[in-house]
Amino acid sequence: MPACRTKAAYFVGALVVILLGVGLNAMLKHYTATGAKAAREARAHDRTKAQAEIRQATAQELATAAVLDKSKGIHRIPITAAMELTLKDYQTDAAAGRSNFVSRVENWAKPPSFE
Repeated sequence: MPACRTKAAYFVGALVVILLGVGLNAMLKHYTATGAKAAREARAHDRTKAQAEIRQATAQELATAAVLDKSKGIHRIPITAAMELTLKDYQTDAAAGRSNFVSRVENWAKPPSFE
């Protein structure tokens, strides 16, 4: 068999394999893209709905007072009230206000005792 025929056969074989790969890729893109857009839009709608619910809940939590942990004495107060209390605390005595704040944070963040 002449050398030019084997080179041509290898070239044609490689070309067929490449074209099959390109065709398979195009076919897979076509079949997977049909429902993907609708699914993306549905997920986007669900995410925006969930985000709106979370923002509404957090806005309500930031604006209202509540008892979070009665045994530890942890309460939630509105941000404006917390800012006023902090300013009042620091304006009277800054060092005492700072040590007060640090002790409250340490008390709140201490690990639970299982004994």
